[in-house]
Amino acid sequence: MPFPHTRLTILPGAAAALLAACGGSSSPSSPTPTPLTPAQIQARYTAAALHYNQGEARIATTENASCDPTSATVALAACQSALSEQRQLTIAYDNALRSIPFSGSAATDTGHLLGDDAAIEKLLEQAATAPAIAVIATLQQQVIPLLATAASDALALRAAIGLPAPA
Repeated sequence: MPFPHTRLTILPGAAAALLAACGGSSSPSSPTPTPLTPAQIQARYTAAALHYNQGEARIATTENASCDPTSATVALAACQSALSEQRQLTIAYDNALRSIPFSGSAATDTGHLLGDDAAIEKLLEQAATAPAIAVIATLQQQVIPLLATAASDALALRAAIGLPAPA
């Protein structure tokens, strides 16, 4: 059964520590970062979601054709590759979310979404290395409710940052 588809900067710190250790100026070593505006947060989230959704649409075609045991084009290697690609896409989306400084309920919603995605990523990793389509089908049955929960979390996050639900 196919998945349903919807959805450090260390160097400056080290330089500041070295400067302080060598008796540098007593002024602050780095300015406080300027918070993002709501529009900037919305734009960054929208870009991450768009990238995910475009990749997911492309992956879904291969996944639906190669992972469905009743499909005439079922193929273990192609299915594993699609599932691995879906996992990597989810990781990239999550990393993009982590780079956005959410606050308040948006931060809470992001935490829920990232937790759901971590569980999905783990199952996708298992499915991408599964020895048979039947094993993949069993893992997909575990992923489906997590995808629904993650989609709900994403809707809550969108609402928290002032974006409408996707059309």
